[in-house]
Amino acid sequence: MKFAGKVTARLGRRLIAAESDAGQLPPLYTEVADESDKPVGKIVDLYGSVARPYLTVLCTEETAAALSVGDELFVIAETRPEKPKKKFNRGYRKN
Repeated sequence: MKFAGKVTARLGRRLIAAESDAGQLPPLYTEVADESDKPVGKIVDLYGSVARPYLTVLCTEETAAALSVGDELFVIAETRPEKPKKKFNRGYRKN
């Protein structure tokens, strides 16, 4: 399994922040699992400096409660990140 990050903080009920490695930064919207290969959630934000990037992971309520600071997260290999669908607004009004 590819390392995604290490949990550094809990941000409310369903969000967690994790410090990642700059050389192994996973793509946005990739699903992650915990050390026991149990799915945890999806990466919804990448932030921080290039040398020390951080991830925000949106979890389900039961998995977020089970995670604690210091736990490691791993990328689920068979998942591909989904790109958000674009909405085109060309400025046309329908009468």
